[in-house]
Amino acid sequence: MLRKKFRETIVANDLIHKGDHIVIGLSGGPDSVCMFSLLLELKDELQLTIHPVHVNHKFRPGDAERDQAYVESLCVSNGLTCKSSVVDCSALAGELGMTSEEAGRKARYDAFYEAAMEILASDEDASVKIAVAQNANDQAETILFRILRGTGIDGLAGIAYKRYERGICVIRPLLDIYRDEIEAYCEEKALDPVIDHTNNEAIYARNRIRLELLPYLESKYNENMKETLVRLGKIAAADKDYIWQQARAAYESARLPDPDIVMDRAALADMHPAIRHRVVIRAFAEAGLEQDITAERLQAADKIICRKQGPKVVEFPHGYRLEVAAGKVRICQ
Repeated sequence: MLRKKFRETIVANDLIHKGDHIVIGLSGGPDSVCMFSLLLELKDELQLTIHPVHVNHKFRPGDAERDQAYVESLCVSNGLTCKSSVVDCSALAGELGMTSEEAGRKARYDAFYEAAMEILASDEDASVKIAVAQNANDQAETILFRILRGTGIDGLAGIAYKRYERGICVIRPLLDIYRDEIEAYCEEKALDPVIDHTNNEAIYARNRIRLELLPYLESKYNENMKETLVRLGKIAAADKDYIWQQARAAYESARLPDPDIVMDRAALADMHPAIRHRVVIRAFAEAGLEQDITAERLQAADKIICRKQGPKVVEFPHGYRLEVAAGKVRICQ
């Protein structure tokens, strides 16, 4: 059943093609080990080249080294070499002024990207994907976390099956598979993955949602809470996709023939706010600002776009700004 769902997810979301190079994030936990095993089952049929990558974050002395040794041994037993790296993520977090979780993510994606670039350096025509192992439980937890923080349709869509990061396609082929299915598969195949016991400690918001809030909601309100949240994500994802299709077309229609990012003010003012906000986000992304745009900034932009009086400016993060003057909206830094 799990193998069938895995294949169906790959086909339905166009995740893997014949001849792909797959850089797989292999932590050694049940999720990534399950994905590794399932990809190996497809390896010959789809002529895949598997490139396992492991990052030792140095968060759990002793256990981190155990995880690395397990992953490297697992790869050798399957005729593959694991590209391992050791990063002091606590030190990295201090240097860059970010949380330890953010530093860990940066370290992982730096390692994935480096592996992808090495493949492309030897074959510039290669099709390279990065496979990461978020599952359906992760999807439910992510959507609930975003609801608690306040989110719109884009946030309710949750984790995408695929997206591009640094120009490389990142895929999540386990996103329709629940954690209990993954654990049963690992037991069936005698994979014996390593267990990160900090996942069972309610020390982070995400852990508290998984260990405390979701079980409470399931016991008191809806025993199928995870499935309900996943269904909500699929509905929101379809709506998000359609709205963004309209926004991309609206953006192209509003652009003016100018070497800079300049749009017609009247065209923007006539748009529905749901479209206009995404057009502004799309314009900033083209200028180089792809995150940290808040609803407050978008609403401030609305006010100066939709009013006809003199020149106005709204400051956006990282030195970017939106300027309105002479019937034009300009995105600049």
